[in-house]
Amino acid sequence: MRTNIYYWKCDNPLPVEEKLVYNDKYKLADITDMVRDIAKNHFREEPLSVEPNDLAGNHYAYDITYPDREVFFRSDDGKIADDYMDAEEAAMDLAREHGIPVPTVFATDTSKKLFPVRYQLMEKVSGERMSNFYQDGTLDKGSVSRELGRHLARLHSIPLDGFGFFNTEILKNENRVIGLNKTNREYFGTKLEDHLRYLRNTQFLTSQEIRDIEQLIEKFGKYLNIQQGYMVHKDIAFWNIVGTSTKINAIVDWDDVISCDPVDDLAVVRCFYGEDIFVPLLNGYKEITPLPDDFYPRLWLYMIRNMLWKAVFRTFMKYFEIDVKTTLLNQDKKSTLKEFTRNQLFLAINELKKI
Repeated sequence: MRTNIYYWKCDNPLPVEEKLVYNDKYKLADITDMVRDIAKNHFREEPLSVEPNDLAGNHYAYDITYPDREVFFRSDDGKIADDYMDAEEAAMDLAREHGIPVPTVFATDTSKKLFPVRYQLMEKVSGERMSNFYQDGTLDKGSVSRELGRHLARLHSIPLDGFGFFNTEILKNENRVIGLNKTNREYFGTKLEDHLRYLRNTQFLTSQEIRDIEQLIEKFGKYLNIQQGYMVHKDIAFWNIVGTSTKINAIVDWDDVISCDPVDDLAVVRCFYGEDIFVPLLNGYKEITPLPDDFYPRLWLYMIRNMLWKAVFRTFMKYFEIDVKTTLLNQDKKSTLKEFTRNQLFLAINELKKI
């Protein structure tokens, strides 16, 4: 289970040198033959083709083609114990019941009994990653962002017990979704000291900047004392949305789904995008449900927390040193990823100081 984890890609126990493999994972580990065998085992039919999808991140992704359908395959590398794909499937089922477009899952196997990886086979949704349209300037930002806001409002209407990552043992044994943390504040504080220490030691932040952040969190910590958790995707960005330049077909990659404050999800969006995306998104959100009166202090507080783990992850993955993750940059790409990361963190810090 994902105990003592704030964000899996950042905090999982795999050594950093092993995590760096993900930057070139398809070159270093071609699992095409295994993917073909998994497809044959499940569908009882030889696929026409199996091709790597080349998606970034800590999962291996492949496109499987049959005469009558396209299948999307994703798996871990089997190196560490993590059965969270079971939680992902449960989350997608709940999301679908509430009108959120998600892929159909054909199979999830986290047992490693037949194959040495944990994997999912699911519907390959038509369309493209919408980050492609965002980056080339063809995205209809207003209508798509409003649509996304409505989807998030529906997602955030799903109440869950507990906070943080789902307890996969209880999910398997009782078919019940419950977070591993007792309080939202407990989840928020997970690994916080470690993240701040790392950013000081790597000189991403000065000691004074860290003291300022700690004081802000202490001052505004009362906003973490919410009584009810709701479903939060926790990685809403256009590379995790499939569709056209004008319409969302599916929200994908539920690897980070948690029970949390819905404002945290909106803060994640603000980590990546400016007001041209965020304002129409909030307008769409408010068509379904109003924002809380204390929305902005919560927004900036969660944005600080999310930018801290992102700074840690981008530092040890050497994203500041190599030309990757260009979709994280502002659209005009005038700043480096490191500058963009600091700018977003200090945007939240300075906005919270104004309150």
